[in-house]
Amino acid sequence: MFEASRSYFIKTDRVLVPMFRGINSIKALKLAFDLAKTYNSELTAITIRERNDSIEWSNSVTLVTNAYKDGKRAGLKVIPKISTYENVKTGLIKETSSHYYDLLLMATHKRALLSGSIFGSIGDYVLKNLSIPLILLSISEREYPYKKILLPISEVVNTRSAVFFAIEMAKMNNAELMIVDLRKYDKNRTHGFKMLFDNMGEISKSGVDISLLKSGYNTDIKEEINSIIEREDPDCAIIGTRSKPNRKHRINSDIKYIVKDPRIDTVLIKK
Repeated sequence: MFEASRSYFIKTDRVLVPMFRGINSIKALKLAFDLAKTYNSELTAITIRERNDSIEWSNSVTLVTNAYKDGKRAGLKVIPKISTYENVKTGLIKETSSHYYDLLLMATHKRALLSGSIFGSIGDYVLKNLSIPLILLSISEREYPYKKILLPISEVVNTRSAVFFAIEMAKMNNAELMIVDLRKYDKNRTHGFKMLFDNMGEISKSGVDISLLKSGYNTDIKEEINSIIEREDPDCAIIGTRSKPNRKHRINSDIKYIVKDPRIDTVLIKK
């Protein structure tokens, strides 16, 4: 259904997964494995070594080698790769520019609500400068696979490609997909997610457990999201943003609020 629409579909043939020490990369890799199982994707697990980095070479080797071994046990194609650049953030941009990847998937930990950063220095830089589609996770203490996925529908905080990914993730996780219609906050509506609502029955028939939630009597998207998280306790929220040609990429305050909420994981799709 959505695969035929370029506005919704995300290509996942070759996926780049940056590996860092800690639980964030483990969760990102688990999600990447699920994508690979579903779409027969080729994964590249990469560690960027900074030229002046004092971290032992063996640590970098261990990260990508473990990813390769885990992938092999799961019957997946995982290419281990170590590259050296001046720094990690520019290295990831150069890596995606010099090799053919369809998608970059990475994870970071939650930032404080008052912090000027959304995903940390590396995540923020990649979000602003990456030229290919991006899946960027902001990790709390939720377990993966997820059981309940929140999908807010508003052009302020979401895109059609993020909607597609949310549906696919719900299938991969066998999770409940909670769709909340927040289109009343769209002052300049364009597509209105018409294809989603016109095909809701077909999506349910495909095996997705969908719950339609109504917006409340709140005054803005932040209040709506806060109320839903308190009431429904989802494991993650999936939101989206899109690049605009010849414009500096900016993230609005509603998306920042959702990303930084410490109670849930957040998955941001940029295409």
